[in-house]
Amino acid sequence: MNVIFVMGKIWLLLIATALFLGCNDGDIIVTNFDFQDANLQTCGENGGYVFYKINPTVNESISLLLSTNDSLFLESGIRTFELAEGTNTVNYRSFDNTVTSDYFCNPIPPTTPLTVTEYLGYSGTVVLNSTTVLDDNDGIEESISTLDTDNDGIPNYIDFDDDGDNVPTRIELGPDYPDVPAIDTDNDGTPDYLDRDDDGDGVPTINEDANGNMDPRDDVNDNIVGANYLNPAVIDSYPAPGYREHSYTRVSDGIITIEDLTLFNTEEEIILEVFNFGTIEGIRNETIIKNPSL
Repeated sequence: MNVIFVMGKIWLLLIATALFLGCNDGDIIVTNFDFQDANLQTCGENGGYVFYKINPTVNESISLLLSTNDSLFLESGIRTFELAEGTNTVNYRSFDNTVTSDYFCNPIPPTTPLTVTEYLGYSGTVVLNSTTVLDDNDGIEESISTLDTDNDGIPNYIDFDDDGDNVPTRIELGPDYPDVPAIDTDNDGTPDYLDRDDDGDGVPTINEDANGNMDPRDDVNDNIVGANYLNPAVIDSYPAPGYREHSYTRVSDGIITIEDLTLFNTEEEIILEVFNFGTIEGIRNETIIKNPSL
């Protein structure tokens, strides 16, 4: 078996040359391994993630199967997986015709196109690098921390209602924030978005919800002054109706590299010191729903 060691930016040329010279049965094997301009794509779910690239110009593909039940790209950081036969594997193929995403994402693999050349990879380390942003879209740039002003179990950086009064933080900041300081209706030094009693009348804002619809903004006794929770002259108190449903978004970008990858078939063995599989922007783009309790 011929062994080809590949390092750095010259690996494409070395592979193509070695495969051409290494054929010992008189046939010509042309293997491009040119996936630099191909988009990294994915399909599958817990138990069987598939990442793949297709070079339609020469009908080639390279794919990675990760047989893990873990949810991937949930938070920023690096995770590694070892390649092994029957679990986490890499597969390079060239085909006799055009190959599409259906080839990888269809529960029943298509019978066409036919495989012309195939290399398998059972040795190497897969490195997943995730950059994840969690955003409650409340208008404040907040660092990840355990700070939870309203003690509802949702830290402020993913809580769109930081003080738990059922008036969203974005509203309580005011329309001109951050050009002007956040609104402080009762001038007590605590801005409304962190103040559970915005008008300082002794009745928490959440208890000034007369109709119990989890929105104190539409309970108005005096149209000139505005909503009761901002009117210190109104001190009617009602049982807290509970918290509004909370949500935040999670967006992750994923980078995949494979270190010390060994690909082989019956005739050749190809060793790639570092294979930059590629990047998928927005590999996760989802809304998370939370239902805090009083």
